[in-house]
Amino acid sequence: MAKNRFSYSLIQRIFVLLLVTTSFGISTIAESKQQGVFLDAKGDPIPNDVLLALSSSSKSKSKHSNSSQNKRSDNKKVKSAVVKAKKVVQINPELEEELFHALKAGNTARVDQLLKSGVRPTYKNYKGETPLGLAVSRGWASMVIRLLKNGADINEKGARGVTLLHTASSRGLTDVAKVLVKHGLNPGKRTDKNWTPLHVAARYGHWQLVQYYVQAGVDPDIRNSDGKTALGLARHLRHMGVVKILSQVTTVRSLDISRKKSRKRNKRRKSKK
Repeated sequence: MAKNRFSYSLIQRIFVLLLVTTSFGISTIAESKQQGVFLDAKGDPIPNDVLLALSSSSKSKSKHSNSSQNKRSDNKKVKSAVVKAKKVVQINPELEEELFHALKAGNTARVDQLLKSGVRPTYKNYKGETPLGLAVSRGWASMVIRLLKNGADINEKGARGVTLLHTASSRGLTDVAKVLVKHGLNPGKRTDKNWTPLHVAARYGHWQLVQYYVQAGVDPDIRNSDGKTALGLARHLRHMGVVKILSQVTTVRSLDISRKKSRKRNKRRKSKK
């Protein structure tokens, strides 16, 4: 009986010992999994900063190729979204009208804001007025440059083929005229009645513009539909400063032409009588 009791207690102790060791091992494994504790070769826990460095380096190697591809795809998506947004802004007629009214009111800060946001200055009201035409007529050379850089049409025409250069010439806006010519507008462009910007500048006595057009190569011998040169218009209106410039370069005498026409008319009248 004593031997049986001793063996039974020994087996019981061994069982309890095994149970305690297994439960301890399971708990340590569970804790290590939950807490992320890793041991080095000596059995000491590895510091967290070392673990972070190791994990980041391993992840960066595996994800390097994927991250570069993802960045490229994301950049393409962003660029396409920006392009679409700009197109929507550019074709917005309400913003184009607001741009025109801001320019008409002299609110250049608002004009700059709308242009930077992508609004194109293509608006035209019922009178045929445009932001570029308004800037030209008011002599805002810097604003003309901004509008042209943002898509304004330099070749726009008014009634009877009047160009922006004719408008600038009628007002004596030398700086604006130089900007328009620099951006590609032909200084010898004619209206439907064969008026060049030189004709217009001479008609209104703007001698600085007349001198500029002559230097730019505009032919002073061109006659308008009434048979008059720029010199003939200046003489008729007694713009002597303009006459002095054009008399040195003009070869066709518009007064002689007008006299010949008047003689022909008189002959026709006499023949009818």
